[in-house]
Amino acid sequence: MKPRSWEWLSYAQAGLPVLAAGLLAGFTWWLVQSSPQPETARRAAVAPTVPDYTLERARISRIDTEGRLKAVIDGEVIRHYPEGDRIEIDVLELSARGDEGDSVHALARRGEAVGTTEVITLTGAVRVTAMPVPGTAKQQGMASTAPVRLVGEGLKMDGRTRVLSADQPTTLYQAGSVVRGNTMRHDERTGVTEFKGRVTGRYELASRP
Repeated sequence: MKPRSWEWLSYAQAGLPVLAAGLLAGFTWWLVQSSPQPETARRAAVAPTVPDYTLERARISRIDTEGRLKAVIDGEVIRHYPEGDRIEIDVLELSARGDEGDSVHALARRGEAVGTTEVITLTGAVRVTAMPVPGTAKQQGMASTAPVRLVGEGLKMDGRTRVLSADQPTTLYQAGSVVRGNTMRHDERTGVTEFKGRVTGRYELASRP
């Protein structure tokens, strides 16, 4: 069986009536699937544009192979599509932490995750705050240990590489610095941010002791 990275943790509106309704729905689904169906009906049942379940005010989590909680996502509405094992989240809030102590918190109007890729695409009023690995800035001679705030309309988060990237205009805020660029790549482990295209703004270097 193919391992899944995302496991359901809890639901904000969980309760016995909901559980009973879920069991009844599951039994009804089994009866329908056990009955002979035309081939056209079977194809319609797995249409990629139709979710197989929808949850409201729900929470999902990602747990590693050692049982450690790595990321938590809260959403107003969460839809799962069987085609490609795709999850869509409306009004998303995400918190994740890396093995080295780096962390990230994100808000967006919408998010999408596919299967076990550990890549989440955020769109609409994206706000991300990334905290670097403790001690990284000093070891690499970087000027600031302040959190990095990224603001834009579209951003991808890769949980495997701990890289945040955007292929559209994004603004970075860190301490007194403000930088804007057409594309962006931020490495959470090193705290290094790269901009390409038309880059504007100001960058303030912290004074060294």
